[in-house]
Amino acid sequence: MKAADKRVAELLDRWLASVELHAQYVELDAAAYARAQDWPQHQRPTRWLVDLARTRLLELKAKADEYRQRGDDSFPEALELMSFLTTLLGSEHIDRFIPLATGKPADPGVSGTVERPRLRANGDKSATGSRKTASKQSRSQAPARAAQVAVKAPVAAKSPAAASRAQSQTERMVIADAVRFLEWGREWPALASQIARLADRPPEAEVRAMLRTHREEILQRARRPAD
Repeated sequence: MKAADKRVAELLDRWLASVELHAQYVELDAAAYARAQDWPQHQRPTRWLVDLARTRLLELKAKADEYRQRGDDSFPEALELMSFLTTLLGSEHIDRFIPLATGKPADPGVSGTVERPRLRANGDKSATGSRKTASKQSRSQAPARAAQVAVKAPVAAKSPAAASRAQSQTERMVIADAVRFLEWGREWPALASQIARLADRPPEAEVRAMLRTHREEILQRARRPAD
């Protein structure tokens, strides 16, 4: 077995072992799943997603075995190259993925929860004073800013046609995101919040309104009923 072929075979075996563990973990409650091992931040995979991953892995493993029996090294090399390029060029950060399961229990002394930093008590007074000073400066500068806005408004205004094109492009982007997430197994109620977290997407309220407007189109393209 050539080096690339061996690396691909070992990787597929690790993934299959991980998916088999996830097939057992879907029966656990949330607390037991969190204790299963030290997970990275992710949205817990559903049984539908785990079963889909197992099916595709078995198909890929069968194809790799077929090329190995032919003595053709091009297939594992192409897989390694595609994996590299996908990581380098095509991947977006998403919560819906299946993390590698090893079966090693989580360290009880380690928490995966990250809390937002809070202002310290001794910094509250200075922060309040800064806000008051900024408020006074803002009121004193308001007339000048209003005059500047009045002068620049005709230049900054966008034509209705340009605004319509931008909105249409945004809607197409949100629809494509929704179709992709549904195909990956995401539930309909979670779509708006997850899409709004992606780069260059509108706020969650606007995303939710777009999803309601284009619901039938999205479900038809995804070929999957909403939850």
